[in-house]
Amino acid sequence: MISLKIHTIGGYEKVGGNMTAVEVDRKIVILDMGADVERLVEGKKSIDGMDRKDAIKAGIVPDDSVIERRSRDVLAIVVGHGHHDHCRGVPKLARAYDCPVLATPFTASIIERVIRKDEGNVENDLIRIEPGETYQISKSFELEFIPITHSIPQSAVAVLRTSEGVVVYSPDFKLDEEPTLEDPVDYEKLEGLGEEGVKVYMVDCTRIDESGEARTEAEAKEELEDVLTEPCEEGRGVLLTTFSSHIARLKNIVEVNDGRRKVRMLGRSLKEYVGDADDLGLIDSSDFRALGHPTDIERILTKASEEKSEYLLVATGSQGEPNAVLPKIAEGDYPYSIDEEDLVVFSSDTIPTRINEMNRKTLEISLRRKGASIETEVHSHGHAKREDHRKMMQILQPEVVVPSHGGKEKLSSCARLARSEGAESVRISDNGKNIKIR
Repeated sequence: MISLKIHTIGGYEKVGGNMTAVEVDRKIVILDMGADVERLVEGKKSIDGMDRKDAIKAGIVPDDSVIERRSRDVLAIVVGHGHHDHCRGVPKLARAYDCPVLATPFTASIIERVIRKDEGNVENDLIRIEPGETYQISKSFELEFIPITHSIPQSAVAVLRTSEGVVVYSPDFKLDEEPTLEDPVDYEKLEGLGEEGVKVYMVDCTRIDESGEARTEAEAKEELEDVLTEPCEEGRGVLLTTFSSHIARLKNIVEVNDGRRKVRMLGRSLKEYVGDADDLGLIDSSDFRALGHPTDIERILTKASEEKSEYLLVATGSQGEPNAVLPKIAEGDYPYSIDEEDLVVFSSDTIPTRINEMNRKTLEISLRRKGASIETEVHSHGHAKREDHRKMMQILQPEVVVPSHGGKEKLSSCARLARSEGAESVRISDNGKNIKIR
């Protein structure tokens, strides 16, 4: 008899729009409710103005109809971390389910914000679970959030203990032994999970086809210091860009600056994420100012353009998004003139999608035409590489591995690794399908 099913709703054909459901004895727990970030960027109409049906039709959020038809069987929605490809679908989809949304405090703050912005009628209870805590969803499901390092605070591996075995959902992680914001990876906790026995391991494959191990955040911080010290001492104009949700990186920038310049973070998303982090004590905003309104940004850029040696500017636009602050500076839409020898640092990578690569290339061309000196990839990725994945599989020793977060090549790369590490079964799936575990 089959009593454990994995519904692979979204995120199993490309990176983005992640949503999975675990079913035991006809009761269901949903894991993540994300959006396709590439389509968010490309979309001519804001997702905030769409209803559920339009957002699904546009491919921005997953088609959850196979689960929505059985909404009475859904006991909880669990969100592992606060990136939009994992949580941005909540305002569109969660209202169909009469159940709570479970998330860590930082992730919950982001979910609350996107719900307010969406102006949707979302009445689900939002329950905050601290990293490391457990929560009894029902007699059939117990949830544990095991803290894991990533590029956003309070990321967690979701562990579901069920009557049919332990299911581990590990989207977007790295094994960082030298993080700069939160604790290092708790290998003892992960090893205990492996000893307990893992029935199913669902894992992201974003960088599994890259050899080696992911760099630590401490290494990225050291590189930032090397890149910034000389230009700051020489009085050159310095602008940085990174992911707005990367609170550890923003904290590192402030610490590396060490009071030499006034740090100003410019852009709506920077102000929002920093505000969430400050409220939870994850960053101290007394050491800098974050500005989100265009008028405030214009005012500070006017001043900074005249006194470049006084300011260290952190701007949105690491992917070259046309409406972000750095691209607008490059196009002359803001009153900051980039001169010869001014330094622009991309403390980020380019998410490998067609629109991002095109936007980023356009931005770099524009900056170079103005004479800027550019440093790229001053960064450490938030995703495990092949040897990190190998180590995780050796620790967890799962019976069944379900790869996600990527196209067929990445899923196949994960499958080969899992088989080489002794997994009894590897199940590759498509969006909208389900996997029956015997």
